[in-house]
Amino acid sequence: MRKFWRIFGWIFLGIFLQFKFNALYGIVFLENLNFHDRAYWVEMDMTATDESLSVLNVKTTVHHSLGSDYFANIYIPDKYKVLNAKPYAGAETLPGYQTYKMSMKRKYRDVLAKNAFILAPQKVDEDSPQKPIIIHFENLKQRLHTDKTFQVTFKKGKTLIEGPKIAEATYPQKLGM
Repeated sequence: MRKFWRIFGWIFLGIFLQFKFNALYGIVFLENLNFHDRAYWVEMDMTATDESLSVLNVKTTVHHSLGSDYFANIYIPDKYKVLNAKPYAGAETLPGYQTYKMSMKRKYRDVLAKNAFILAPQKVDEDSPQKPIIIHFENLKQRLHTDKTFQVTFKKGKTLIEGPKIAEATYPQKLGM
C-alpha cells in the first residue's frame, strides 16, 4: 500500500506542476495581449574597413511578441556583394535586391537577431545612388512589418548608411500576430 501512495503522490505532483505552469503561461499570454503593444526595432550601423569593404551590423527585435515563429529577411541592393553570407532563396524576391535571412531567437518576450554583413560594391569606380535596405518581419501566416528606414549609398570609395540610430514601429497586439 505504501508503494501505491508513493507512486500516486509522484503522479499527482507531476499533474499539479503541469497545471501550474500552464496556468502561469496563460496569465503571461493574456497580460501581453491586453497591456503591451508589439514593437519592431531595427538598428543598423556601418563600420568602414580598408579599401572599399564595409561591415553592416544589423540588429532586429520584435518586442512583446506573442507568436512563436518570427522570421526577418533583409534585402540588400544588388549593387553590393555580401562576402560572408549566401542569398536566401526561401523568401519573396524583389527586383534589384538580394535576400538574406536573419536568424531570429526567442528571449523571454522578445525575438532577436543580430548579424554582420561584409559589403563590397560591385563597381568600385562608380558611385551608386541611395537605395533603401528593406527588412520584412513575418510569421508563418503573414507579413507583419516592413522597414525601409535605412538608406545605403556608395560615394567616393566608401559605403555609407543614413538613418536614425533605431527605427521603431508599434502596433496593438492581436491574436494571430
